[in-house]
Amino acid sequence: MSDTGTERRADHEVRQAVDNIQIRFLERVGDRVARALSLRELGEELIIESLRLIDASYGCVLRLEPSQASTGLLLKLDAVVSLETGGSASRQHDTLLHRQPDSLLMDVISSGKAIFSNNAASLLTSNLPSCHPRVRSFALLPIREKDEVRALLFVANAELRFDLVLLDRLQSMLDAFMRVHINSIVNRGINNVIADIGQTSRQLVTVLNASFNGVMTIDEHIKITAFNPACERMFGVDIHQALGSSVDNFLPQDVLDSLRHRAASYNNSLQSQDTPATVVNNVMAMKADGRRFAVELASFHTRIKDQVFSTLIFNDISDRIQSARELQDASVQYKTLAQLAPVGIVKLNQEWTCDYANDMWCQLTGHSLEQNMHSGWIDTLYENERAQTLMNMRRALLDGNTYRQVVRLNPPDGRSLWVSMSATGLINSLKNLTGSLVVIMDITEQYLAEKRLTQIAHHDALTGLPNRNSFLNQLHLALDKRKPHGIIALLFIDLDGFKAINDTLGHDAGDELLQQVARRIRHTVREEDVVARLGGDEFTVTLRTLENSQDASIVADAIVHGLKQPFLLQMEEVYVSASVGIALATGMGHNGSQDANSLIKQADVALYRAKLSGRSRHIFFTPELDQAQRDRSVLITSLRRAVDRQDFELFYQPQLLIKEQRLLGFEALLRWPQDTGEHVSPGAFIDVLEETGLIGELGEWAIGQACGQHRIWLRKGLIGPATTMSVNVSARQLGTPHFAQRVAATLDKHSMRPDSLILEITESALVQTIETNIINDIKDLGVQISLDDFGTGYSSLAYLSQLPLDHLKIDRSFIADIKRFPHAVTVIKSIIALARTLGIRVIAEGVEDGDILPMLAKEGCEGYQGYYFSKPLPAREMANTLKNLETVRLSHYANFIDLDSTVAQR
Repeated sequence: MSDTGTERRADHEVRQAVDNIQIRFLERVGDRVARALSLRELGEELIIESLRLIDASYGCVLRLEPSQASTGLLLKLDAVVSLETGGSASRQHDTLLHRQPDSLLMDVISSGKAIFSNNAASLLTSNLPSCHPRVRSFALLPIREKDEVRALLFVANAELRFDLVLLDRLQSMLDAFMRVHINSIVNRGINNVIADIGQTSRQLVTVLNASFNGVMTIDEHIKITAFNPACERMFGVDIHQALGSSVDNFLPQDVLDSLRHRAASYNNSLQSQDTPATVVNNVMAMKADGRRFAVELASFHTRIKDQVFSTLIFNDISDRIQSARELQDASVQYKTLAQLAPVGIVKLNQEWTCDYANDMWCQLTGHSLEQNMHSGWIDTLYENERAQTLMNMRRALLDGNTYRQVVRLNPPDGRSLWVSMSATGLINSLKNLTGSLVVIMDITEQYLAEKRLTQIAHHDALTGLPNRNSFLNQLHLALDKRKPHGIIALLFIDLDGFKAINDTLGHDAGDELLQQVARRIRHTVREEDVVARLGGDEFTVTLRTLENSQDASIVADAIVHGLKQPFLLQMEEVYVSASVGIALATGMGHNGSQDANSLIKQADVALYRAKLSGRSRHIFFTPELDQAQRDRSVLITSLRRAVDRQDFELFYQPQLLIKEQRLLGFEALLRWPQDTGEHVSPGAFIDVLEETGLIGELGEWAIGQACGQHRIWLRKGLIGPATTMSVNVSARQLGTPHFAQRVAATLDKHSMRPDSLILEITESALVQTIETNIINDIKDLGVQISLDDFGTGYSSLAYLSQLPLDHLKIDRSFIADIKRFPHAVTVIKSIIALARTLGIRVIAEGVEDGDILPMLAKEGCEGYQGYYFSKPLPAREMANTLKNLETVRLSHYANFIDLDSTVAQR
């Protein structure tokens, strides 16, 4: 149906409904007019009927009268009425604040048009009774006699807003009221009838005068004896011209013949009662200008003093016929458009059963028209979602909303079909739901594509687990839905040793390992628990609805144990372990107000502590750990500042030959001076330097300082050319770009022979650099390599035989155990024998008791260092010690014999 046809039909229905209201209104007001009430009484009745019609609460009538003092107008308050809450009317006596019309009233008087406002604060007349109530919305309507404004009707509301349509209708009713009032005086023909039929008939005729239907009376000679205003408008002729004229000017001959016949039959029957009304549809009446229009004609006959009068009632149905034609045309167009539409359309009636389905609906659902009719359309919905879809649609339409949803259909061929479904209600003029239209469009490809995009956006592409964003959303949701005494545990999991596998077997193997790890974790926890991958080798598990914290410990142990088992990668078994940090949201205690961010931070702190504590374990977060993390943050900030300012110092510990007690060299040891005068050793901060990457910058500074100090002492004659300087380097430092080139530059800067520099590397650092060429690059410079803390790490005979090591230092833990544990001597002897077999010289560190030196010398250990001879000292104090110490004259470690002449020339 076209929009114009639909709107015209709806407007016609609204007009009919309002016309009925007007008739009832004018019946009541007409009765007041007929009783010839006073102006005040008539005004009160008019206000009451108006307030009830438009649901207002206060009103007054302001009559215009000429001013005696000037040519202007004055206002007179005729009536004031308020409607109480129960609907009863309260007639009031009041006075006007100002009798001179203000500009607002003058606009209405001059234009003859009503005004209204739903915001009285911005616009309100001053010509109101002194005791008027609070006004939110108001309307000011002229009461006109023909084109002249005789009075004003003011209506107001304290709370509600006015509807413009009702105000327009009220204005029409006021105009009709004036016509009733005037016609009751000037319409002589009707007044004569009133005089004959009495007071009751007068009221009826008054109503007819105000009726929107045309009413006329004709005598036996078909002459018009009464002609109401509606007939004037309908036929386009003035009442004075119509009275006494023949009705054949307005009606076709066949209708007139029928009227004459019925009137004659009534007259011959000598009946005294009125005849029942005869109704004729679709009579083609004529206007005064000759135009024809369709009317519905009702007629009845009345005997008055031996004369038969016929009363004709006309209802203009031309708009109705036009609307019916348009409706029929629109119906055909609608069905044609529906059949051609590229979407499925079904029309449901008030019983929610199908009246119509187009071809596309049948095609999409896979059901014929017969199968879709009545309740069959419901079977096209996916069975598992059918009840919920119908309930949601029904609720939306009954609430006056449009229903929109993506719905899955159930085609008989078993396909998966998703459609975009829209449903809108069909509402009649009484605002009742009479049915609905449902439209579907196939969006299967779009739906599946969006689903894939959603999967990508919320899941890790490698493992298929939820990604960081999805993890955060689900954690927030779990915390929001947590029961008052429920426990939620967040586990942060980090793999130990993953980088080594990634570096040795390649990234493809690393990816496969991550996939296997994800599956093992997923199989370890419950279905309702959320496993996610944050990135790299970091995973999380959100354990929901735990009964106690011990359950989280059990799950964490199961994960750690499961990941210790071997993985098969590229036909090889590999091993990793996992460290787990656990944070609890318990709903009580200090955790009671946790949000997701704080819980994540706590789990991360616990994970870090698990790694520091030896890895392959789980640790719960505690407030103490949080404080430790804060302290660590302060430490990192202080270290960065100290590295920038070079607020560090090197201490030196001598290394001596056991037999000769001569100076072999020094080990340069890093110290961090504090404001308290204390010097902090690297054990308190070396891991932070490694973690932050500051170790590279600080390590390069330490090598430069040690080489520079070696040169100073050599020039002062405190040491000999064969004296070496040992500096510790870490795996992170060895891995910095161009490390060997920077060492070479440092040696050149301080004119130091490469043989005099020894770089000490721990066993763990050796393992991490075994696959690189950095050790060989250092050896190519002529710098010596010492394996530090031997026996505490991961060294093997294979590593010792493959790397060009010059020295091996027995860890202090073995030296300290010599007197307590006899087997320690056996271990030391084995280490020395192994080193001598490989041509590697041995130094014992941590010697605090001189009694063990003969045993070490006997087994072939050449040198030592420790508190027995000297603790590490700053350079200025060590210089005093060197004055009384004889140094080695020949290089004990290098492949040259005499350095004296060579170094002395520099």
